[in-house]
Amino acid sequence: MAEMIRSNPSGMSDANKSVAAAADFASVEKHNFTLMHCWKILKDEPKWMELKRKMDMLQNSGSRKDAPPNGHHILDLDAGNSAPSTSAPSSSSGKHPMGRDAAKAAKKKADAASSEYVSKIHDLSVQKIELFKETEGERKARLDEIVTLEKVKVEEAREHRKMKLDIEREKLALEKRRLDMEAEQKKKEAEKKEKEEDERILAINLDQCQPLQRMYYQALQEDIIQKLVASRCHGPGL
Repeated sequence: MAEMIRSNPSGMSDANKSVAAAADFASVEKHNFTLMHCWKILKDEPKWMELKRKMDMLQNSGSRKDAPPNGHHILDLDAGNSAPSTSAPSSSSGKHPMGRDAAKAAKKKADAASSEYVSKIHDLSVQKIELFKETEGERKARLDEIVTLEKVKVEEAREHRKMKLDIEREKLALEKRRLDMEAEQKKKEAEKKEKEEDERILAINLDQCQPLQRMYYQALQEDIIQKLVASRCHGPGL
């Protein structure tokens, strides 16, 4: 770009100069310049300008070492002229403005380079869009896979909770059955003891008891008889 600015082709805008410089870069380096966005940001920064000034000083120093002893430059201003002419002393840039024909040729070259550059930029944009689409597709596939795995995890957790709940219910049912059996067993044992006690009381001979004992056991015997009569009246056979 510095070389393009020094040559200062007439009729070329700054945008065309940038495109032409990029085309020259591609022809020299055999690949496109892909950091145009960075250069547009850095080109006016103080550090970049200082670096550019040092590079210009080194290049100008090298140009002066290669210059002819008499301090003049021999330039071919017109491609149609067969004899070279000696120019006036060089300007501060070290080069004369190019002629009209050379400017037209440079503009034509710049336009062609611009068209090629725009085409390549378009191709790169298409490739980026395709890559973005592929990336979006892969991202969607990965998201679908994550959602599927989460659904499987939720379903497994639900089944696990259901299984634990069923086990707890079964445990509660077994515990209730055990308690019922124990209660039934205790009831039977109590009824057996009560029956044995009733039989013992009924077997007592009241004539052999003391008066108070006679009154006590007689009342107990009467209660037992009334209980037996009541159980028969309310039994399943009536």
